[in-house]
Parts: sequence; structure tokens; C-alpha cells
Amino acid sequence: MPRINTISAMSAITALVLIAGLSQANAADLRSPWDEPVSAHKSETFTCPVPPRLPLSIEAGDYYADPAHSIVDPIRKKAYDQATGSLHAAMRSASEMADRYQAGGGHAEADCAAHFLDGFATSGALTGATATNQAVYVQGWVLGSFAITWLKIRSEQNISTEERVRITTWLADVASKNIAYYGRRDDTSDGRNNHRYWAGLSAMAAGIAASRKDLFDWGVDSFKIGAMQIGPDGTLPLEMKRKSRALHYHIFAAAPLVTMAELAAANGVDLYEINDKGLSRLTRKIVAGIADPSSFTSAAGAQQEPMHLHAEDLAWAAPIERRYPDPALDALLKTLTSRSMLYLGGLPPK
Repeated sequence: MPRINTISAMSAITALVLIAGLSQANAADLRSPWDEPVSAHKSETFTCPVPPRLPLSIEAGDYYADPAHSIVDPIRKKAYDQATGSLHAAMRSASEMADRYQAGGGHAEADCAAHFLDGFATSGALTGATATNQAVYVQGWVLGSFAITWLKIRSEQNISTEERVRITTWLADVASKNIAYYGRRDDTSDGRNNHRYWAGLSAMAAGIAASRKDLFDWGVDSFKIGAMQIGPDGTLPLEMKRKSRALHYHIFAAAPLVTMAELAAANGVDLYEINDKGLSRLTRKIVAGIADPSSFTSAAGAQQEPMHLHAEDLAWAAPIERRYPDPALDALLKTLTSRSMLYLGGLPPK
């Protein structure tokens, strides 16, 4: 490692402490649903695994074989899974530790999750150039998961000031890079469909983490782009274009929208009311479509793929079911064996 001038090093550390102090002082400005104190305890059996090394740049390509992005090419999908496998494993490990901490687990789980995130931050993971559109989408999904993981553990007092600064600065940096892609996509489908909503969620979560109102507000704008497209019948026109996967992509698009609404609600912003409670209409349409997909088949012009519900499909709906009780949705949620979603950083807001 290069030798560092002692005075410069001390100045840098002082700057970090000052920045962290400002960040913590402003933490109340942007809150999350997980900011309540956690009754954690000392872990006697937990051993923190070695954090994986994640890539600087994501190498991932599209895996659909048709213009509607409804038919999966198995060879390209295998390549995609290989390219994203380490990312998904890291997301799962970090989010599971954060959820155990939230459930009253040990301090060590939160410390370990922070150690993971700090390692990613220090190495500059995900900050390199993205060569494909799909790589940008993956960057956003991974960022959102890590940002929410951080929100779940940031109340842990054992996490050092230096770690806090590195992690939150890194999250905001990745968010800014992800947002830059969408700055020139206003007239394209991915600038207005589910990809924009997922990017908005990532930016909002990173904004809360880093006390960056500009990132938070970009997320709110992204939510509005989606919510204002929800029709009187509860459908999203751009997701309906996905032919046999129209129902699937309505479900996929709803996940970041509901989670953004929850993050906004923690900050006194009511997104559920936008477009005459559009989010509630979307959810009701999805529930009806799961029971009988014929309306999606008719509107999309293609038979819908069979649904085999698991957490990754529907766990996001738990918060909206609590706000707008629906026996049919409640029954669907009770069929899930897990409530953890990889792209949402684990368990949804309570």
C-alpha cells in the first residue's frame, strides 16, 4: 500500500468524522420504516463470513428472445445467471443478517452486514461503466437491496463513523450513476416502465441512507411516472405490452411502487393517494388476475404464463394489504412460505 502523510491522514479522518456528524445530525430529515430502536443482544454463536468481492462493473445482457421480452432464451438466461450469481448471493447474505438483527438478533449480525457493505464500498463495487441496458437494471436492483439492508441496520451503535461515511457515500455514488442512465430515457419504454420504478426505489433508499433529498425526490418523481399511468381498470399500459408475461410484469412493477410509497410515508409524504389511489387499483387488479388471468390474456393478446406464487412474486404486497385490507390478498399472502424478497433487501416494511 502507498505511504500516506500522517498530517494528511489525520485531516482526512477528521473530515470523515465531521461529514458523518452532519449526516447523523440530518438523519431525522429522511427516515425509513426501520428506524425504530432494535432490541439486539450479544451473539454467542454467530460468526461473520468473509465478504465476497463484487465486480467494479456488471457484465450482464438481456436474456429474452422476442421484441416483447416475453420469451426467455435459455442459453442467454444461463449466461445472465452466471453473471449475477455472486451479486445475488451477496444481496441474500447481507439482507438475511439485517432481517435477523431487526427481529431482535444479535449486534454481530448488524456489524457483519455493515462489514459486507463497507467492503463493497471500499472496493468501489458497482461504480464502473455499464456496457448494456441490462447491466444498468441489475445495478439498480443490487443497489436497492443493499441500500435497504443498510437502512435496517443503521441504528446499530457499534457501526463506526468511518464505516457509516464510506457506506452511505458509496450508496449515493452508485445511485447517481444509475440515475444518469435515465436522464436520456424519458421517451423510451424503460424510462417509464418497471425499470424506472426500480431505479426510483434504489435512489429513494440511497437518498434516505445518505440524507440526500435530491435522490429521495428523484424517487418520488419516478413513483409518479408509474402511478399516473395506472388506468381506471388498474392496469399499466407498458407492462401490458409484455404479452404472455403481462401479469408477471404488473406484479414486478408493483413491488417498487408499494415499497417507495412506504419509504415516502415514513417521511410524511403520501404517495398512496396519487391518481385516485392508483396503487390500490393496481394491487386489486393483480389479485384478480392471479385468480383469473383472462382479462390480462385478452388485453395483452397472449395466454398468460402460469403463476406459481412465492415470496419474490407477492411479499411486497403485505404493507398495502395492511393499509387497504383485502381478504383475497390476505389469503394469497398466507400461502407464501417466506416473505423475503431479494430485490427489496429482504423482508418488506412492517
